[in-house]
Amino acid sequence: MWLELVLSPLFILLATSAWAGPHTVMLGVEGNVDTHAASLHDLGATRTRCYRVARICIADFADSSMQNNAVQHFADHPGVRWVERDQPMPVVQHALTDDHAGTPDCPDLWELPAVELEAAFDLGLTGAGAPVVAIQDTGFYEAHEDFGVVSGRYDYGNWDTDPEVEYGAGVPQHGTFIAGIINGVADNELGRAGVLPDGRVNLQKIADNTGALYFSYAVSAMADIAEGDLGVRVLNYSIGGSGSTTAFEDAVSALADADILLVAAAANCGYADCADADNDAYPIYPASYSDDHIIAVAGSTRDGALNPYSHYGAWSVDLAAPGVDICSLDIDSTTDTATAGGTSYATPIVAAAAALIWEASPDLTAVEVARVLRVSTAHHADLDGKVRSGGNLDIGAALATAVPRLDGLPADLLLDGSAAVGIDLANVAAEGTGTIVLTHAAALTIEPGADAPAGWTATPFSPGDTIVLPDAGSHPAVGHGTILTGPLAARSSFTLSTVWTAAADGESDVTVRLVATSDGADYLNAPYNTGSNDETGFLALSSHITFTAADPGSEDTAEPDDTAEPDDTAEPEDTGHGPLKPGTPGDPGKGGCSAVGTLSTSWLTGLLLLGWRRRS
Repeated sequence: MWLELVLSPLFILLATSAWAGPHTVMLGVEGNVDTHAASLHDLGATRTRCYRVARICIADFADSSMQNNAVQHFADHPGVRWVERDQPMPVVQHALTDDHAGTPDCPDLWELPAVELEAAFDLGLTGAGAPVVAIQDTGFYEAHEDFGVVSGRYDYGNWDTDPEVEYGAGVPQHGTFIAGIINGVADNELGRAGVLPDGRVNLQKIADNTGALYFSYAVSAMADIAEGDLGVRVLNYSIGGSGSTTAFEDAVSALADADILLVAAAANCGYADCADADNDAYPIYPASYSDDHIIAVAGSTRDGALNPYSHYGAWSVDLAAPGVDICSLDIDSTTDTATAGGTSYATPIVAAAAALIWEASPDLTAVEVARVLRVSTAHHADLDGKVRSGGNLDIGAALATAVPRLDGLPADLLLDGSAAVGIDLANVAAEGTGTIVLTHAAALTIEPGADAPAGWTATPFSPGDTIVLPDAGSHPAVGHGTILTGPLAARSSFTLSTVWTAAADGESDVTVRLVATSDGADYLNAPYNTGSNDETGFLALSSHITFTAADPGSEDTAEPDDTAEPDDTAEPEDTGHGPLKPGTPGDPGKGGCSAVGTLSTSWLTGLLLLGWRRRS
């Protein structure tokens, strides 16, 4: 397994090894972890730590014989999912060319304007209200005068609270350099200002006093922050390699359970355009794990192109960020700085950006922050087919991205003629425009209710009409439905009142999906990973509706399903787009997505799945 530590001319490679660790055993457990901790103690463990969220226990033994005994004991033990020995990560060094190592021009913090950081400062976002960013690395030189605020610290290699620099750990400056990028002190006439100058970092050393790294150190550190009592929402992981273990994979999954974003380096080549740089073909972990709470970062040059020394991956690497000529803190003195390059140093720029997004919109989930980072990138032609988003980090655009949420309708609806139905919407980030796509029987008509927020409109569509949506492109309608379009105020939730009227008796499935568009991104969909395909092939939530024809002489007296007061204090931004007109191309505006249920077989016939594989 490699540890990607690039500073000066060095590249550190940790090759996969099957060697036994320092007599350490790791267990994946079920149920109460305390029970397994007691069993490990009874087997002679000298130190045991168990983590409830990750459901992992790690125990050290005095010698290999006791380690082997523990492995055999737990191999078929009730309540134990897996058992494995620890493994080390040996270090191999490779030289990089001088141009990749950077320049001595330390005052040139070119990467900050390149990622549009000024947009955050204009909004008063400097990290003071941001969540803690954890850094898991090989040691930190906190005596540096430009070292930012530290919220906590621990050394998982030596089991103490002093995560000091280990000079035998390949590139000992690595962790200190990363910390400076994240929250180096601003306006002190030293080294650099961090992307998150008023933010906090939690320092987690995962090397021992020999400079060696073991999986158990990394697993313990990840599982510890997943417990939730350290205040961490973002983990910077500028380490990785081609090897993995079950314990490591479970620890990464535990971060998802704790709603923590993992920002991981894609890796570096030892020479330009190396043969194994495509992470889709040659996975690097943890960056190549497919979990939605992970952002994998490639490195780009000053002009936004892919750094030829950076790994990439059209599906496994999410975006690029500045990865050359980066200036940060060095460890030769309390004021020392250096300039270097690598995906190690592109990664903390993205991790700090994620914390800024959370500072602006604290109700976002880790998966939503990851989606915002991807959909808001600044496109660059050289990144097409090289990273999933096709672009570079753009903090300004990310902060201007709307993030929609939609609650599904009841599973079964009964409509007696005409009734008011409330659709619960939320936007947990910047303002945007919402487009709700409803597919339903031809006999149904859906309109905004009298108390719907200002600006919401309805446009029906029928088979043969052209639907143009930001997430599906131009789509010839196969079935019937309605497009609802209107404003989504920033960080708001409301119930959109609608009136549903039936022109005949019948029953059918109804799907509902919300698409949000905004200044920062073309679109985001809600829900993200649930439901079934709607009219345009995207995931939607589904209900089944039974209806009877409305009496032409009756008036609607039904109460809405949700009586929450609408939030109509925000007006939609004028985007120059009118409502969708069936039969003609049009942009329904900005919005979010969600849908319910399953379309009938006849509706599914001839679906055009335009853009459905786009991963946001």
